[in-house]
Amino acid sequence: MIDARTAPYAALLLRLSLGGLFLAHAGLKLIVFTPAGTAKFFLSLGLPPALAYVTIAVEVIAGIALILGLWTRVAAVVVIPILLGAIVTVHGAAGFFFTNANGGWEFPAFWAVALAVQTVFTHTMRLRGAMLGEEMLADLREDFLVRSVGLPPGVLERAGTGDLLSRITTDIDRLANAMREAVPQLAIGVVWVGLLIGALTVTAPPLALAVLIALPVLLIGCRWYFRRAP
Repeated sequence: MIDARTAPYAALLLRLSLGGLFLAHAGLKLIVFTPAGTAKFFLSLGLPPALAYVTIAVEVIAGIALILGLWTRVAAVVVIPILLGAIVTVHGAAGFFFTNANGGWEFPAFWAVALAVQTVFTHTMRLRGAMLGEEMLADLREDFLVRSVGLPPGVLERAGTGDLLSRITTDIDRLANAMREAVPQLAIGVVWVGLLIGALTVTAPPLALAVLIALPVLLIGCRWYFRRAP
């Protein structure tokens, strides 16, 4: 059973991990092996050297897309053939375990399965998110009706039919849309902030300290804005 409340965090972690891995491997080909060296390696495998440049470009684009959450299903599907090709041409003959000489096909196969899971996960999470929004919408309308019936008749008469219909349709629909869209985006933003501060703390502590010093200013500015926002 998939918990619709926590599944988006799992999808986010999987997406960031996969995207980061592709950027790391693309950086290895660009910085350590260099594009020319990667092309020579492809040639030694009997593959066209130009395929090396295509592979690097696909890894960079797919990694960025996965991290940013753009066309994640397409990005995951596109890079799976790269991993399968690595198994067939390089790692398959080395056996299963990646600790074998020349590296076995254990890690590329697991990586490909994770991408397949990401492809299915994205569709499932969208469906689960829509179902969760509809359930919340039904609960809100039911709660509104229960509370309305419990009010004195005079209060309902003064409110008017139009106001009640507006509350039960427009207002609740807006709240349901906010729960479906704004809350997941807010959760993702909080995770991004935590990852950023953690990375800065490890790589550049002075920058992390600067962020913490600026945090009160940001909080005060946000409070000032939200109190005056329409």
